[in-house]
Amino acid sequence: MAKKINPMLGIVGGLFAVLLLFAIIAVVFYPGPTTHEGAVDGDTLLIRYKGTFDNGTVFDSNENSQPYEVLLGEHKSIPGFEKELYGMKAGDRKTFRLAPEDAYPYEPDAVVTFEKDDVIEGLGSEPVVGEEIVYFNGYDMFTGIIVEVTETEVIIDFNLPVAGHYLTFEITILELHKGSGGHH
Repeated sequence: MAKKINPMLGIVGGLFAVLLLFAIIAVVFYPGPTTHEGAVDGDTLLIRYKGTFDNGTVFDSNENSQPYEVLLGEHKSIPGFEKELYGMKAGDRKTFRLAPEDAYPYEPDAVVTFEKDDVIEGLGSEPVVGEEIVYFNGYDMFTGIIVEVTETEVIIDFNLPVAGHYLTFEITILELHKGSGGHH
């Protein structure tokens, strides 16, 4: 005489097999966070970098100073620079080029016209094209370059020297601190 098998046992066994299969797939294809995972929001990176213009002139570097610390997602770095850091790991090296709109766009509103007499009074001398000046508006200090002098006006460009240029960065990730929210 054949034994009767409880039909629920077959259903439970089948469900167990399906769950086991999903668990194996999840572990193999989605291993979750590990120390080898690339940088994401909330991670802190210590970076060595060199920035150059297209002609090769170095405009900034920390090769002989402290590493640059970036907390991803805090948006305190150049937007295009920070975007390039996502997914990187300690020891990774990368070279990338940023367009002005992803780094320092040239701002026409930062070119300001002043009355020549006011500039002479502030400088204590005749303004000269190419001269660097510091302007205090009562709240902040701005550095600018005199770009034009007429009989009655002085035009000063307060854009940063890197504004409007394509910038190339060579970077090395020295350290990656997962979810640290700041390196101490």
